[in-house]
Amino acid sequence: MGNDLLLLEFEKYQKRFESPLAYKILKDLKHKIEFIEVRPESIKQCAKYIPHEEIVDIVHAATCLQTSAILISNDQHFNKLNESEVIEVWTISKAINTLVKTNK
Repeated sequence: MGNDLLLLEFEKYQKRFESPLAYKILKDLKHKIEFIEVRPESIKQCAKYIPHEEIVDIVHAATCLQTSAILISNDQHFNKLNESEVIEVWTISKAINTLVKTNK
């Protein structure tokens, strides 16, 4: 699940790396992501915990709040959301370790 801003971020990275693999990943994501329209109340709730200049990350967090999804990021400004139990946040390492254990 994701939002339009997430797709824009992926497009930015695809252009930066300009490789066939980056293009394939972006293409696959466009077909597989279920896009969520983020409600204003979810944005307001998440904005209490993230600096306002990080609006894209606020919207990502709000998407997770609405869908009960785990946000995977190493960005420190998500820590307050996790500590306050508004949403669950995993580091990239935790996500990889958890998924590897699950798939054994």
